[in-house]
Amino acid sequence: MMNKQYVSVLVESLEKKIRILERIYQLCQKQAEIIANEPVNFEEFDRCMDEKDNCIQALDKLDEGFEMLYDRVGQELKGNKNLYSEQIKHMQQSISEIMDKSTAIQALEERNKRAVEANFAKERTEIGRGKRSLNVAMNYYRSMRGGADNVEPQFMDKKK
Repeated sequence: MMNKQYVSVLVESLEKKIRILERIYQLCQKQAEIIANEPVNFEEFDRCMDEKDNCIQALDKLDEGFEMLYDRVGQELKGNKNLYSEQIKHMQQSISEIMDKSTAIQALEERNKRAVEANFAKERTEIGRGKRSLNVAMNYYRSMRGGADNVEPQFMDKKK
């Protein structure tokens, strides 16, 4: 007979995963707010990315541990469904919640990605506009400087 502690560890692992996914969703929302503000604070955006990376690493570790433990006890869980029915039901609900949160995160990430791409396109346009203005100013300066040697003063008294 399998130790009930193993099943409890599986349940705890899923609950931790839910909490981490909630944090990732909060960070995605924060990134959406950062992108919406002008000017965009890319340092704050990067801090959110770093924290999300840490959360994803924690999720990976939880997944590895869950899979290893489930490989050990999965057969007994399936064979004794009536004995572990409450825990199995709780795990099924948790897995459903995990799937919902993952889907919501993916949708928010896609919106953020489009917003960042739009922001970068806008920045590139502004940089291009600035370069054109600078080129026009430089050309004007060059033409005025170079032309001053060739053009006689217009208001000079030519009587001697």
